[in-house]
Amino acid sequence: MKQHLKKSILSVLLTSCILFTVGCGTTSLNSDYDDDKNAEVSVSKSQEDETSFITEYKWQGAKDGSLMVFEPDGNFKYYRYADDLDDNYYYGTYVFNIGSSAVQYLTTDLADNGVTADELQTIFDNNEGYDESNFVCLVLNNEACIIDGENQVENPYQTPYFGFCLEDTDGTLVLDLANMNTGNYSTFIAK
Repeated sequence: MKQHLKKSILSVLLTSCILFTVGCGTTSLNSDYDDDKNAEVSVSKSQEDETSFITEYKWQGAKDGSLMVFEPDGNFKYYRYADDLDDNYYYGTYVFNIGSSAVQYLTTDLADNGVTADELQTIFDNNEGYDESNFVCLVLNNEACIIDGENQVENPYQTPYFGFCLEDTDGTLVLDLANMNTGNYSTFIAK
C-alpha cells in the first residue's frame, strides 16, 4: 500500500511539473529578476532564511480558497476559507526546508515514505525549471482542528508535503505540493 501511494505521489508530482511548466512557465528561485520583491527571494542553506521565505507570504489555495499562514516562531494556521479566520482551521507547528536541505530532510527524516534521492533527481533531470534549488519539503504538525469553535483532534499528527516553489509568468510565487499521506496535489499562491 505504501509503495503504491509513493508511486502515485511521484507520478502526480511529475505530471503536475509538466503541466505547470507548459501552462504557466516557470522560473527557478535562483534566477535573476528585474522585480525587486522577487530579487529578495533566494534559496539559502540556513533554516532561518528558509523559514523567513515561507513566513513572508500568506499562501492561498488556488482551487479551494484555503489559506496557510506560517509564523516565524514555527507555528502555523491552515484555514479552510481565506475569508473566515475565526473557525474551521488547523493549527500547530511546522518544519519547512527548501533546496538541498529539503532533499536531505525528505530522504532521511521522512525516509519511511520511501522517496529516494535518485527518484527526486529523475524529476529534477526531466523537468526544466524544476530542480533541487526550488524543491521544498513542508511538514505540518497538526495539534488541533477547530470546527464550530471546538477542537476535533484527540491525537496530534503529521501531514508531510513535498513539491516545488515556482514563479509563474506574472511573477507570482506558487507552491505546488503533494500531500504524502493522501497523494493529493495542491497549489498555493503567495499573497
